Amino acid sequence: MCQEITKIKKRVEDYSPQITGTLSDLIAIPTVNPPGKAYQECAKYLCGRLKDWGFEHRLVTVPDDKYPRYSIIGAHGDGKGSLHFHGHYDVVPADSDGQFKPVLKDGSLYGRGSSDMKGGLAAMLFALLVLRDCGFGKYGYITFSLVPDEETGGSRGTRHLFEAGLVSRNIKGMLMPEPTSGAVWNANKGALTYRITIKGKPAHVALEHTGDNAFERMMRIARSLFELRKDVQRRKTSLPVEPPQANRSAMLIGGESGSGVNFNVVPDKAFFTVDRRLNPEESLDDARTELMEVFNEHTKKGVDLDVELLQEGESSTADPASPLALALTHSVRNITGEEPVFELCPGLCEIRFFNKRHIPAYAYGPGILEVSHGPEEFVRVRDLLDCTAIYALTALRFFG
Repeated sequence: MCQEITKIKKRVEDYSPQITGTLSDLIAIPTVNPPGKAYQECAKYLCGRLKDWGFEHRLVTVPDDKYPRYSIIGAHGDGKGSLHFHGHYDVVPADSDGQFKPVLKDGSLYGRGSSDMKGGLAAMLFALLVLRDCGFGKYGYITFSLVPDEETGGSRGTRHLFEAGLVSRNIKGMLMPEPTSGAVWNANKGALTYRITIKGKPAHVALEHTGDNAFERMMRIARSLFELRKDVQRRKTSLPVEPPQANRSAMLIGGESGSGVNFNVVPDKAFFTVDRRLNPEESLDDARTELMEVFNEHTKKGVDLDVELLQEGESSTADPASPLALALTHSVRNITGEEPVFELCPGLCEIRFFNKRHIPAYAYGPGILEVSHGPEEFVRVRDLLDCTAIYALTALRFFG
């Protein structure tokens, strides 16, 4: 294995300018989600790279009136069971257009998506190239998927691929390059997000008694939810997580909210959101029932309200001692000299789609969670190259 490690590291260093160049190209494509801009441009770029490198791939389109979604699936090598590489190319909105102008400074590449997760995506793609150069296809099989919409729940990305039967049934393990800050995420929290709209009756402020204040009704519902939140926040996971304070279950009330049309009119409509985050020890069905009981209680009191589901995702866990987990652990140690810690992802993560189907799935990437989505998002070039080598070496170890 020492010879293979040396060969992989050398090939990665040879590709270093191309890896940073590819990441710079990806950062410059503003794949902002929502709403889903520049998806076609990015998919075309990625397909062009895969075609140039000779990798089998296919473009999958989900139609939309304004912003169609594009996923790319493909494979390299041969075998009965595959290791699956998975990543997303959408990014959260930026504070300014300047964040889509990549800047290389002091050994780091700055720009929107550099950490989450176009940097990891570039590393994973070049790991495929390194594996091809090393003759991997003769004795191993890699499948891959590059998807949109991860930042908004994955319904027209990863979820669509599974529901359409486009993901191989013979996947033995999955690896994705989320910005894990050096840890391995083998578990993730679940999510349940609703928008609540309360209806009232408008009236001039001078005749307030003839109206029905939707804002007041909203506040009464919110107070009931704050009481529920006290109980929710007492629930803690037994899994390691960073920061440690993230071990609690969470419920954010009023992430978005609003009401009325003017200061002198009784508001006839009000709305707010509820974002519930579940630890793996909790049930998504139980969390849904708790929230619906609060809404139903106020409906019985005569409150006219609508409940809209914005996001739903299950928590999941994978064995930290599975063959893929062990292969990844050894590879991280060989390349970085560090022993990776297995942790719970403090948010929603697409490993859940695979873990749900009994495919052990793990996230490990070159990005730093703390800077992801921020105005100074960056990835260290050294981490980018190390992860490229780690992904390639993990595949070699996984297939023995």
